[in-house]
Amino acid sequence: MGSMITLGIGEMEVDWGKNWYFNDYSKLFLPTDKKDIPYYYADNIVENKLGYSKKLSDVKERLELLGYSKHNLRALFQQILDNYPDYYPPIPLSFEDFLNIFSNINIQNYKNSFEEGDYSLGEYTLEHILNNKLFAPLRQHLSDDLIYDYSHFFENFDVKFLLRLLMENPQNLELDLEWRTADVLEGGYVDDIYVGIDDSDKFLIVTEGSSDTFIIKKTLELLKPGILDFFTFIDMEDNYPFTGTGNLFRFCQGLSSIKIQNKVLVIFDNDLEGVSNFDKVQKLKLPKNMGVMKLPESKSFDNFLTVCVSGESQQNINGRAVAIECFLDLAKTKKTTHRVRWTNYIKDYDDYQGSLENKGNYVAPFKKLRNKTGYDFSKLEILMDAIYQNCIQLV
Repeated sequence: MGSMITLGIGEMEVDWGKNWYFNDYSKLFLPTDKKDIPYYYADNIVENKLGYSKKLSDVKERLELLGYSKHNLRALFQQILDNYPDYYPPIPLSFEDFLNIFSNINIQNYKNSFEEGDYSLGEYTLEHILNNKLFAPLRQHLSDDLIYDYSHFFENFDVKFLLRLLMENPQNLELDLEWRTADVLEGGYVDDIYVGIDDSDKFLIVTEGSSDTFIIKKTLELLKPGILDFFTFIDMEDNYPFTGTGNLFRFCQGLSSIKIQNKVLVIFDNDLEGVSNFDKVQKLKLPKNMGVMKLPESKSFDNFLTVCVSGESQQNINGRAVAIECFLDLAKTKKTTHRVRWTNYIKDYDDYQGSLENKGNYVAPFKKLRNKTGYDFSKLEILMDAIYQNCIQLV
């Protein structure tokens, strides 16, 4: 009979394979997600074996970085329709119908009847999805006399698309996605099953300096370890040729001209020089896989202590003097007055460029962090979300 490998949420299986023939879902997991999970067999037998398990809320981030963000779902649905054979009856459901139906389905209490024998995905869909009471809102849109034909639509359904739809219901996000791989390994059909993401799935992060790269990478390690493997960084210590806003702009010009194939996100400071070069880059004809952003604005910077030759004052430094060090927990450096010094005048903006004083003093305690305890990550969370949102726009 051979060995089965399945992907499921609790008892609801969304894909399976047999022996050597199965889909690779290792991109949705990390090696550290390998643990004992339940395997469901006929006659209500449940055994615990090694497999991969991850909460759907964490899988969601990986799916979105792989191209399954909400803004891409409509195009993905159209691809499914385009690949649907025209000798089957057309699906009487729009993308909005699918989104509305699946975002209201709670699969927490889904029950399956596991039986011996093989059946196709279409047959499984008919018996365990379309005829399941949890999916009644989907079934009521489909004609009863064509229900078997409709099941073939789901036979080649993009499983990642289906998972992403189910994630629109917040109640599903705490459930575990489980990849049950033990049987094909025990059967000797494969020696190792974990592949992980490809280089083409990764995002190259390019910044103005080595401090920016260090802070972003360490913040990902502490706040977003589940997606850290999606990001690579240019080595700032090994003769990095692009330090500074002017050179970073020329770097963007070069990448634009050679039509680089990797996904690239360039990050400028949110000061006068950074904003100026950000605006220039946006006017370039960038490839669709190359994005550019500036450090995000924050209300924390609306009323910041600044100093110039005429003395100190509270000013809004958004767009004028925000460097990445401003996103650190400034209160951790109590002996230093947290202020921005206005320096060179930029004629095009009729304003002064500002810089946070004693930046290194704020980086030092951040470097010593081993966990999130006792450190204010609120501004760094804003930064991480901005980077994440810019990245999912590239796929």
